[in-house]
Amino acid sequence: MKKYGRPIIIGLIIGGILSAGYLFWWGKSQSAGPAGSQESLSPPAPTPAQLLAWNDPNGFSFQYPEGLVVNKHDEDKENYSHVEFTSPDHPGRLIVWGKDPGRGVTDAASWVSQEKRFIGASLLDTTLGGQQAKKVMVDGVTRVLVVGALYDGIVWSVEAALEDADFWTGVHTTIINSFAFIPVKEPGSSATSEPAPAVDDVVVDEEEVVE
Repeated sequence: MKKYGRPIIIGLIIGGILSAGYLFWWGKSQSAGPAGSQESLSPPAPTPAQLLAWNDPNGFSFQYPEGLVVNKHDEDKENYSHVEFTSPDHPGRLIVWGKDPGRGVTDAASWVSQEKRFIGASLLDTTLGGQQAKKVMVDGVTRVLVVGALYDGIVWSVEAALEDADFWTGVHTTIINSFAFIPVKEPGSSATSEPAPAVDDVVVDEEEVVE
């Protein structure tokens, strides 16, 4: 037994060393992966869409991303504004409304309180075109995001159906942050309308208060 003991022990030591080396090499090759795989895990950042300007004769302006389909709904003779935006690639839509406020509506809060579809919705204080406004999130099969304000006796609102939530929330934010009211020239007046204030392409989050 003594004659064969030493070679067996030496063989076991050598085999253990070789096995440990192989396992170490295999582990590193698995973690490294194929050449260039780490770069493929970090796709390039998307390029922001170019913003286009909308100047409406009803007295407001805003910016919106290019690539949207615009429908002014000229057939709508009831509302002051009915500008609808859709996308060929993203389900959902966004509408900029201008509507008569109805009786008892004196500000954004009273407007929200009279809208039956807003019952139980989440509300935030915010601004629209420098005016006090309300942000409303209506839950349902399709969530609806609305920001509205009372200005010059009209309820102005920006309403998005969030079927593609990420896309339309971004469009809604862009329009809200760039929205501006423009004094409308009265018939026969020699005064000219003030131009819309310049708006940066960078979207800045506004501070909001939960109601």
